Amino acid sequence: MKQIIYIVGILLSIQIAFAQDNSLGRIYGSFKPEKGEKYIVSAWVKEIHAIQQRSYVNSSVSVHFDTAQAPNIFLPSGVIIDGWQRIVGMITIPTDSPNIDIRLNNNSPGSQTVYFDDVRFFPYNGNLKSFVYDENTQRLMSELDENNYATFYKYDAEGGLILVQKETERGIYTIQETRSYNKKIENINN
Repeated sequence: MKQIIYIVGILLSIQIAFAQDNSLGRIYGSFKPEKGEKYIVSAWVKEIHAIQQRSYVNSSVSVHFDTAQAPNIFLPSGVIIDGWQRIVGMITIPTDSPNIDIRLNNNSPGSQTVYFDDVRFFPYNGNLKSFVYDENTQRLMSELDENNYATFYKYDAEGGLILVQKETERGIYTIQETRSYNKKIENINN
């Protein structure tokens, strides 16, 4: 099952700290961005509108630092694919900032619903692939490539792969489709 970050008129903030201070709910662990290095931030966003949109304008991802530097704000761009539009940008970590604050912003007036999914933050010279498995069958359901585009896998009731679809800048395309049939053999001794 795909997990989606669901935001209605609020701000979600992810903080990554360079210091060893664990206040303000900052994220610690094996990932520690290096000062002066470039990083990619990306996400997919879906805004709920009564009429179809050509581009989303009420959502953004912003990256803030503990410096006087203005935040980096990234807006949705490219085509809307199956209701989702990609946000992608590049930042350089300042050498004088102890903290990063990544915000998923719903900038709509009122309480318009905005969904964020597949949020990523990784080194510019790195590659990141993600995998989504069905929680009950443990089958691979989708794979997100280094550009945050998905390949979807669909299975029949017996667990055989029947459909592979690839998400691209131009939409979702079928890469492989397979159908199989097993003829039932009747017992002729009856």
